[in-house]
Amino acid sequence: MRDFILHENRWWWGRSYTFIANDGKAMIELAIDETDGKDYFGTIQSLLVHESARHRGRANALLFQAEQYARQLGLEQVVLCCRKGTWLVGWYERRGYKIYDDNPEYSKGQTVVMQKIFKDM
Repeated sequence: MRDFILHENRWWWGRSYTFIANDGKAMIELAIDETDGKDYFGTIQSLLVHESARHRGRANALLFQAEQYARQLGLEQVVLCCRKGTWLVGWYERRGYKIYDDNPEYSKGQTVVMQKIFKDM
């Protein structure tokens, strides 16, 4: 039995997959933009863990699940945005993400774009 519920969403721009912990206290969303006809990367839109459920490995488990699902879909990489100067940058780096763009035009210097390339594809 899985520890999460998977919900697929269809949008005008593509699709997204939301993994929700069975107790509803954690979730992650993986989005795939299909507007250019190429499905080679996914975007982690959000990763949320309720305060009462933190420090139990739930974010790790959901991130791993989303990455595995991206691989199953044949994606080559996953990208995400992260606020500059926070502990999250290091957290994602320890999980194999690297800074791809440290000053994206749209963020006014507030975020970094990070990516994880799946090398075994």
